[in-house]
Amino acid sequence: MSYLERMEEEAARQTRSSKHAKDPKKKLRTLIITALILTSTSLVFCAYATGSVLHKSKSSGAVAVTAPKYLDGHTTDTGQAQPVEETAEEAGETQGNDPGLDPGTGKQADPEKAADPSINEGEEAKTNEPAVPSQPGKPAPSQQNQAVQTQMTTAKKVVYLTFDDGPSKYTNQIVDILNEKGIHATFFMIGNQLSGNEKTVKNAAQAGNYIGMHSMTHDKDTLYKSGSSAKFLKEYKREQEMIEKITGTAPWLIRAPYGSHPYIGKSFRDDIAAARFKMWDWTVDSKDWSYSGKPNRIIQEVKRQVHRDTEVILMHEKAQTVQALPEIISVLQKKGYAFAVYKPDQHIVVNFSKDKRL
Repeated sequence: MSYLERMEEEAARQTRSSKHAKDPKKKLRTLIITALILTSTSLVFCAYATGSVLHKSKSSGAVAVTAPKYLDGHTTDTGQAQPVEETAEEAGETQGNDPGLDPGTGKQADPEKAADPSINEGEEAKTNEPAVPSQPGKPAPSQQNQAVQTQMTTAKKVVYLTFDDGPSKYTNQIVDILNEKGIHATFFMIGNQLSGNEKTVKNAAQAGNYIGMHSMTHDKDTLYKSGSSAKFLKEYKREQEMIEKITGTAPWLIRAPYGSHPYIGKSFRDDIAAARFKMWDWTVDSKDWSYSGKPNRIIQEVKRQVHRDTEVILMHEKAQTVQALPEIISVLQKKGYAFAVYKPDQHIVVNFSKDKRL
């Protein structure tokens, strides 16, 4: 082999050696670049995954916390009004289980109304209708309807306080107590005592009380001994004229002295009905006339006797009655009675014979 050939061969070998020496470096650089790319990609995926996890965590937290529901335009802590869209069924889960709350208003309910079974099925069905969203400052229609129904509801237990044998020196005291308590009563006055007490009678009538009639004389023999109704009716017609002159209204309700039984029979009642009078006896006798100076006995007597849904209590214008009256009113209120005064257009039958004409 010539020198020249040997030099060419050596040069070729060195070239190959040089290429082999460079390949590991190139491979290392490639590996590094690939690793960097993979690392960057991993970081991007990690960041995306982390963001997704955080977003889901926040979303699940919002679902878990239920904001309180507000009615009638009340505001939350943000100051924004929160109208509520809920059904009566949902409201029943939070309010209906508590008998002390009025469904639809959330306010304390009246125990008597809550226990009143007089609500018919139609009214119950209305409570199952979806509630209309309330507007700020304006109650929902369902609440307005309930308010109207509450005002129209008739009291289940009613008591009529009645006072006989006036006018007297105790009339004004009784009227003052009634005014203080915000209630009214029915007075059965004696015709022969009207003269000189016109102002007292007029004051009682103007205060909202009913002035009924108790005959002119209150004399048993004069009224009943003959067995005829003639003198009886004559006295009441005379008294009717006198009361109309004082109050401007002619009364038609009478109470027979000592009660209608046994003095007034069938033919007697026929004549009273023909004269167009209405006649009341009573359901509770307070016996105040027999308990002079013993107001507590009168109170106990009333407590013992009252039990009906409608009561008419007989009392008289006496000192012990005036003393007992405030406590009697309190006792009746605690028993759930509403107080009523006689009204001709709302007449109820209260006579011992149960004569529906009277």
